[in-house]
Amino acid sequence: MLIFFDESFRESESNPGITLGALCGIAIPEGSLHRVTNDVYQLKLQHLGNQYARDEEIKGRELLSKYVFKLEKNGQRSNNLALARDLLDYIAAKRLIVFGCVCFEKDMQKFKCSDVLALDKTFRYIFERIDTYIKIEHPTRFAKVIFDDRDYGTNKQNSMAITNFFQRSPRGLSLDSIIKTPFFAISEAQNVGIQLADFVTTIVARRFASDENIKPFFKALHNCFYTYNDPNSDVTISSLKILRGKPSA
Repeated sequence: MLIFFDESFRESESNPGITLGALCGIAIPEGSLHRVTNDVYQLKLQHLGNQYARDEEIKGRELLSKYVFKLEKNGQRSNNLALARDLLDYIAAKRLIVFGCVCFEKDMQKFKCSDVLALDKTFRYIFERIDTYIKIEHPTRFAKVIFDDRDYGTNKQNSMAITNFFQRSPRGLSLDSIIKTPFFAISEAQNVGIQLADFVTTIVARRFASDENIKPFFKALHNCFYTYNDPNSDVTISSLKILRGKPSA
């Protein structure tokens, strides 16, 4: 199981000064990646033409810009929004699961591990949910986590922290359905997994930044979050974790 991740950082629209980071991923079975790539290409071709389908990457900030929402409110059809809605319908129809963490805690909301020997809880919560999902729904498979390429320093720190967590900590060792080394990829290489991760991360980040335009899109995405009951507490746990913390000023 391939799980592609991207990140987004925003300031609250209802409470200026409050910031958040969202790190979200979308799970695509390895055997389905070629089909998903072709299907997404056809959706791009249908709505935005051959050049876009062939050369351009899906970017949530472009498909869901304030400008295209303004056009629609003025009665003008937006091809960007039409593609965004069809992508959401496709993700739901294919039952592609979305994982993620929205973090309001200032010291962790950039998703940069400062201590390679102590993995930030943002990542840990995501990995725990992935492990549970794989063990319940796909017990014969392993998850491979693939992050959008950032800068070399961030990639190095995060990779070291993640690998140390999986290989040296008791909790990490117990999450044995996940390949213990993270991978990195770039969306510009027509990596549809990373592009879809960017798309869903944009929706999640803007929803928790109180963007009114995005609420219907988040509602459509909501069923793509995986939920399960914790046997120890009988609490329902979602694959989207919210870390409220202390609001940043």
